[in-house]
Amino acid sequence: MTSQIENIVKTYRTLASIPVLVGAKLTNNGTVVNSIWNQRNLERGKTTKFVRTHLLTPELRKISDTQPFDATGESLVSISPSETYRALIREVDEKDGRKQHLEIWSHCNLTYTADLSSLELHGDVYTDASFGVLQWSPDENKLLYVAEKKEPKKEPFYKRKPLKQEDAKESEVVKGEQFIFKQDWGEQYVNKKQSVIVQYDLLKDTFKVIEGIPEGLCPMHPVWSPDGTYIVGVALRTHPRKLGLIYCTNRAGAIFTLDFNENYDEISPEGKSVKCPVFTPDGNTLVWLQRDVGGPHNACMMLVKRNVPLKTKKKAEPTVVVPIVNTEKTISGQRKFYGLYNSGFIKRCWASDTRLLLSTNQQNTFNTYVVDIDTGIITELDYPPGSQIVLDVHNDVVLVNRRNFLFPDKLAVGRLPPKGQEASIVFEEIVTSEKIINLENYTYEYLDLKYDQPTEDTVVTFSAIYIGPKTGENHQVPLIVWPHGGPHSAFANNMALESSLFGASGFAILLINYRGSIGTGQSSVDFLLGKIGNSDVADCIFATKQALDRFPWLDPSRMALVGGSHGGFLVTHISGQHPDMFKAVVARNPVIDVASMSVISDIPDWSYVECGMSYTQVGPLNDEQLLAMRKASPIQHAHKVKAPTLLQVGSKDLRVPPAQATEYYHRLKANGITVKMNLYDDNHPLGNVANEMDNLINSLLWIDQYVNINIKFS
Repeated sequence: MTSQIENIVKTYRTLASIPVLVGAKLTNNGTVVNSIWNQRNLERGKTTKFVRTHLLTPELRKISDTQPFDATGESLVSISPSETYRALIREVDEKDGRKQHLEIWSHCNLTYTADLSSLELHGDVYTDASFGVLQWSPDENKLLYVAEKKEPKKEPFYKRKPLKQEDAKESEVVKGEQFIFKQDWGEQYVNKKQSVIVQYDLLKDTFKVIEGIPEGLCPMHPVWSPDGTYIVGVALRTHPRKLGLIYCTNRAGAIFTLDFNENYDEISPEGKSVKCPVFTPDGNTLVWLQRDVGGPHNACMMLVKRNVPLKTKKKAEPTVVVPIVNTEKTISGQRKFYGLYNSGFIKRCWASDTRLLLSTNQQNTFNTYVVDIDTGIITELDYPPGSQIVLDVHNDVVLVNRRNFLFPDKLAVGRLPPKGQEASIVFEEIVTSEKIINLENYTYEYLDLKYDQPTEDTVVTFSAIYIGPKTGENHQVPLIVWPHGGPHSAFANNMALESSLFGASGFAILLINYRGSIGTGQSSVDFLLGKIGNSDVADCIFATKQALDRFPWLDPSRMALVGGSHGGFLVTHISGQHPDMFKAVVARNPVIDVASMSVISDIPDWSYVECGMSYTQVGPLNDEQLLAMRKASPIQHAHKVKAPTLLQVGSKDLRVPPAQATEYYHRLKANGITVKMNLYDDNHPLGNVANEMDNLINSLLWIDQYVNINIKFS
């Protein structure tokens, strides 16, 4: 056993050393590429971020690469339009805590630095994917960023004062309010309660909070107008309460304009969730993503536009460029297109004209498209071997990340042809990769699945992805069945450490994009509402049986279940509803009781919406609704479970709080089921490097113990 664990750890370390491409930037007229990578650092227990520089010819042929340099402390980076300056927010651990510094570099040296913590103007700068932004003004004299609003100093009603009062002035101190509850934005956004937009003026060397945004709104995504006289952004509504924001595109908000005389105006329609406003290069049009408020937490978005100037006395409906797609839409080249599921754009997303480049889920891949804002024509930039994600666009030079289950990320560059010829773009790979260790004989296959028997269901198709041996002897390969979380998300073709580790250990993997997944039209997303615990479970069983028929080397007597969040909901459901089918279960932060989730989660609306009901806290409690939630829950079937179950749980998870798994643990134990629970000091994804390692290796050992694969590595 010791030698087996050592081999697993060795394989994990090898896979963990594979870097993930997270961004890239073109400079020097497209002849210099700075690519940004993340890599797990097991010794430090953290993720290391590093930058590589690639030198290209004007014809986009690679000349050479430089050695990478560590950029771990750089949270936000922004290069000015003329490439004269490079601004960044650097996070530094000091004796008195973590501090944030604004740095501005020129071509030759560090020209400016400021300890933002010492300003006492605002709280922490937001550097996360939702709020974080660092925006240069068109004249390169100012910067915008988003930070936590500074709260006045609070004291108890009685506090003895020192002889010399050097603290805040008495008029600035609020008494008796230090315990007032204020909501934050939930899971992974703890302590983000009220955002403000901050401007730094380079010429005056001054910082100021931009005023004029009404109470009850949290600003995000600020961008400068083309002439620099006002800003545009997204204002999130906080009444009647904040609901968890991460992974959710359904929160109420508005596109706003705000000038420097505090004139605030909302230009988007009421009752919408809006994302990521950006101006076209000519400054004549503003585009953004939009969908209805409420409903599924992640769903199809529409791309809309408004002409500049934006001021209006009445909120007009914007012009739709790409509509919400219910099933499928035929686009350029007779390709099938299933709608937009991205919640934003990259910083530089435009060709030299009015063509927008974006990437979005599409069935089993992540695809890149060119959208002509004037005509609405959509063209796919094809990459059959897997997923392709746009990273940067400058002067029609395009950088993309090419991803595949069996290969590490590849960086590629190409020049976008004129309008109407986009599909002919040719990419050169700047960074190539070899097949992942121990997966040399593995392949992947997309399974297009359909229910043929008569049914009243409005959606009868979905997909799964097989990753495993190309061939083999009958019933020789154990199988891991793995539904995704969400439930409105999807597996896409890209290398993942988890699936690579399971594959390198000798397992085949079946990733299931059940009905309700994104990337196949809004009708599929909506189909699952009111059917969780039924149609999604049925899809997982149907997909498993289809895979066993199609790949006879899979062993039906040696199958395990793995899933997290709603995937955890599904594997615990399946192990109760089909107790003799699977030999082991691993569930990460699983939803066990939807009814109790409706009062303890940061997204209580999820419980109502997924059970086919509208969420409201107005009026009396509805016992029938709570009963419907309970009936849709895995806890209903816990007494029928037979498979040994491992629960991997984050003690700081606000999305699916640990009480869910704890209740399941006790119930399984009371019913004589083999069960084990690991409780990590972590949140929903268990993304801390040390916790991830423990989670994955323990999961693999647990499955091996009960599936009896007797893991061996070459």
